[in-house]
Amino acid sequence: MGSSEKRKPTLASGDTPASKRRGYVTRLFGSTKRIIVSVVVVLALLAAGGGGLLWWFMQQPLYTPGGLASHPNLEPVSGDLETWEVASGILLHHFASGEGRNVLVIHGGPGIPPTASAPAFDALGDNYRFHYYDQRGSGLSTRPEFEFSGSQWDNIQQLEGALGIAEQLADIERIRRLLGDEKLILVGHSYGALLAALYAAELPDRVEKLILVAPADLIVFPSRHGGLFDNLRERLPPEQHGSYDEWLQRYFDLASIFDKPESELQELDAELFVYFETAAGPSPVAVAPPLERVGSWHARAQFFSMGQRHDYSDALAAVTAPTLIVHGAIDLQPLDVAQDYAAWIDITQIVTIEGAGHFPHYTHAETLTPILRAFLGAP
Repeated sequence: MGSSEKRKPTLASGDTPASKRRGYVTRLFGSTKRIIVSVVVVLALLAAGGGGLLWWFMQQPLYTPGGLASHPNLEPVSGDLETWEVASGILLHHFASGEGRNVLVIHGGPGIPPTASAPAFDALGDNYRFHYYDQRGSGLSTRPEFEFSGSQWDNIQQLEGALGIAEQLADIERIRRLLGDEKLILVGHSYGALLAALYAAELPDRVEKLILVAPADLIVFPSRHGGLFDNLRERLPPEQHGSYDEWLQRYFDLASIFDKPESELQELDAELFVYFETAAGPSPVAVAPPLERVGSWHARAQFFSMGQRHDYSDALAAVTAPTLIVHGAIDLQPLDVAQDYAAWIDITQIVTIEGAGHFPHYTHAETLTPILRAFLGAP
């Protein structure tokens, strides 16, 4: 384990230079020559048919930071030990571990909620109560029903408006109000770290401390650090390259996306887990939920929120909460990603957990817990 202050984290001995460790472990982004070819083909087909999915590649993101404070509906409805009704008809499944000061955990994926608490957080249960929830559109939380019968553009707007980044951030604020906390302690993992950072940028006076575990390399997209799919293929054994390439082609068959039921998309998405475990080492069971809990429409709503190109880095300058960034030394995602977040957020500390991959809060509790305890100020 190594640690450093903002902007000048030191590479631990044995770390691979960023030029050899491109990419990050969020689940559904990347760029390869194969993808570029398939995208060109898809674009040609969509252009011929006037497909609205051209928007994804050609236009600006549907989400831009700055609108959360003026959101028209931030008052939650009610909450109990298992369900938060954050808006009329939108129920978020949740569970908690520990006792004491509330900490809200925001899961990644996007659309992959955990089914068990993280050991590194459990060890702090004498002072903190960690709340885990399934984001809307995933896990056991409400999945809005869609009727994708309009144009591609109408379908995109319907999906993104119900499950996109703006509503995910609004749900965090609604949960804060249900918990009754003036300020939140936020923990975000992977894509959830992106959401946590954006919430802290939107409502900086509502965040006490911010912990970003393996934060997704999506603040600026396309990323200068490469992509998930290239890194996965590089680490897969050669005998799996053919099946992996075939899966990529099916995954990027975007022309028919709104003709598929979510169950079909879930099966497609689940194939990524197999390749990820082969390339990056087995993931804890808690991180890979049953297939029916994967939020495939949720994930695609996030893509449409971000569009083909975006740059949210300027927004992170508004974050005022002390921030801890946790990086796994053998994560597919390079240390450069953590350093980028540190450059954008003013009060930041980076820690590198040796031997850890993308889930250090599950796999390296003995190392991580003391670091979290010191950062949170627990006795």
